[in-house]
Amino acid sequence: MDTSILEGLGLSNLEIKIFVRLLELGESKAGKIIKEVGLQSSSVYNAINSLMKKGLISYIKKGQIKFYKAADPEAILGYIDTKKREYLKILPELKEKQKKAEEEGVEFYKSFRGIKTITFELLKNAKKGDVYRFFSVENIDEYKLATERVFGAEKQLRKEKKIITKGIFHESARELAKRNSITQKRFLNYPMPPNTLIFGDKVAIISWKGEPSGILISSKDIARTYVEFFEHMWEIAKR
Repeated sequence: MDTSILEGLGLSNLEIKIFVRLLELGESKAGKIIKEVGLQSSSVYNAINSLMKKGLISYIKKGQIKFYKAADPEAILGYIDTKKREYLKILPELKEKQKKAEEEGVEFYKSFRGIKTITFELLKNAKKGDVYRFFSVENIDEYKLATERVFGAEKQLRKEKKIITKGIFHESARELAKRNSITQKRFLNYPMPPNTLIFGDKVAIISWKGEPSGILISSKDIARTYVEFFEHMWEIAKR
């Protein structure tokens, strides 16, 4: 049985061992548990107390001796629900702290997975009717690769969120770009800026040479400047 899932719920390796062993034993004295897991008694007692606080084990007394017993495994669900409720209480405060931290900054990403993260970060707070602008990839081979590995899924996300999308492409990509029906497209026949995505207060600049890499800039002022530049180029570009 893969018990690593329980680690993801905040249980230590020792707590998991004790909980699972008690499920198998039914009930047991502390001494037997210590023998079963093969660790110092102080560590085992600490883990037992922790599991009791979490409501995952209990004990009964027979004479003066405590016999420990694991709770029904479904008690884990109650533990998860409790932790979820506790987390939801502080979530607004955590979001506020994140908002303040994200107001200004630059983040660097590498690999296709990293570029996908950039697109998610750009669009995660998108609302219907918001405008997404981008300068497309100029090199045709890189354009095909980027579309296949990243922008296909990104396009679907934009479609689901019903975002207005405006893209400026190199003239050489005109035939390929026709396949995308959700984007307002215009074309330039001279060197393009790097692949650049502009949305809200964020700007992403991506390189597709070799291993993809990109930077995500969070700045109202920089984003505004890029929007102005994009709209100027939009007027120049051909339909």
